[in-house]
Amino acid sequence: MIQIKINHKAIAVVMVGSLLLGSCRKNFDNINDDPNNPKEVPNAYLLTGAQRGIMDNTIDVWWGANVGNQLGQYWSSNQYTSESRYLYRTGVTNSYWSSFYGGTTNDQQVAVGGLYELDQIIQKCKKDPIVASVDGDVNNQIAVATILKVWLYQNMTDTWGDIPYSEALQPEKITSPKYDKQQDIYKGLMSDLNNALSIIDVAASGPKGDVVYSGDMSLWKKFGNSLKMRLALRTVKVDAAASQADFEAANTDGGFTSNADNALLQYGTYPSGNPIYYNRYISGRNDYCASNIFLDSTLTPLNDPRRACFFAPASATGLWIGEVYGLTEAHGAQTPNARVSQRSALTLSASLPGIFMDYAQVEFMLAEAVERGWNVGGTAQDHYNNGVTASIGFWTGLNGTPGDAAAYLAQPDVDYNTAPGDWKQKIGVQKWIALFDQGVQGWVEWRRLGFSKLLLPADGVLEGSGIPRRMKYPVLEQTLNSASYSAAVANQGPDNQDTRMWWDKQ
Repeated sequence: MIQIKINHKAIAVVMVGSLLLGSCRKNFDNINDDPNNPKEVPNAYLLTGAQRGIMDNTIDVWWGANVGNQLGQYWSSNQYTSESRYLYRTGVTNSYWSSFYGGTTNDQQVAVGGLYELDQIIQKCKKDPIVASVDGDVNNQIAVATILKVWLYQNMTDTWGDIPYSEALQPEKITSPKYDKQQDIYKGLMSDLNNALSIIDVAASGPKGDVVYSGDMSLWKKFGNSLKMRLALRTVKVDAAASQADFEAANTDGGFTSNADNALLQYGTYPSGNPIYYNRYISGRNDYCASNIFLDSTLTPLNDPRRACFFAPASATGLWIGEVYGLTEAHGAQTPNARVSQRSALTLSASLPGIFMDYAQVEFMLAEAVERGWNVGGTAQDHYNNGVTASIGFWTGLNGTPGDAAAYLAQPDVDYNTAPGDWKQKIGVQKWIALFDQGVQGWVEWRRLGFSKLLLPADGVLEGSGIPRRMKYPVLEQTLNSASYSAAVANQGPDNQDTRMWWDKQ
């Protein structure tokens, strides 16, 4: 059964069971219609709710902190350390699989959306374009919703591998959607993205309710091309020719060129604040701190000006020191919170924006493309320097203390000519740093480039043999969508955290 919760700002489809991909429909007499809760929600509300929902659910405490920021080894646990040792709660995986597809009610008790809401925007624009046009040019609405769908689907397939895609979001027709192979999902996402880019009209009105770019379609086009570069580069080990062609085409069409282009969800004050703020200051939780791998072994030795943006000195000693990553709960409890660096005021700020994608990522991708011999212009060093400079400018700008990127880049261990390792190591490490607060993406880049930074948990893993290559499927899928689940496992490999997905080749 599916419940729809509607308020004046957003709509969400909450899943109870395998996939909440639709809505229960009942016929009521007109006398029972509630004018304050209309059956037809305007696309503007759907878009606002979906943008908020997919970002909230990506960066919040349960997924963003327990999964993303600990898989990327940016944060360590002050307590409840199982996730840092790769034992994940089945309820969390069940819930976020559902929320990504169908939306949810977030910690602030605001109904927010997911893939279903984005798909509803597209379907309504196609079914009745005249009515839908009150919320902006219908092609631009379709393009924006599609770009966001591609963004979230990529995150999901890069987490689990094979997932429902072609048969998803059709609850009235298909209640047990098949799992598409990851290679087919990537082909579909590239096709969807190309179609979206082809119908953008920068001279026409952008969608109402857009809290990312306020309807600026020239910026949505840059975001779409930047995302296309990421899609292309991710599959380079399995289809190098197609990856190169798609990447070069996206670069020619134009991706991000400065931090002004960054795709951000701008949070505000409570209850519209960043969900991490809610967890820390409204719920009163303080379960995470700096990871020693990120702080002690990376930021501090490199004199990184972003260090003060991410963390604060230990309150008891004034020293910059991270908690050892991956301790047992007993060992973790032996170090008082006051003796390790906690998260900074910026990191915990209600107004810290959620990052869909940023300019620094584009420059690091261009540096890699040059190293691969692709026709994108510039040198690897120039693009690498641009990526580092963009990241430092973004974070220190948010923190109100501009950092000296030139001095940072001049250090032998950062300078592209002298930094240790091959180009994958050099680019990989700096890209990983720049992906702070985008934990899943940092984990993806480690799997893809294989740079040597991430380490095994200090007190050993609780599940699997090492750092996960993927997340296990939700337990509910084994019972509520068992045939499709079994087919996916037969295709992809055992449903465990050691199984490599299609693009993750050695």
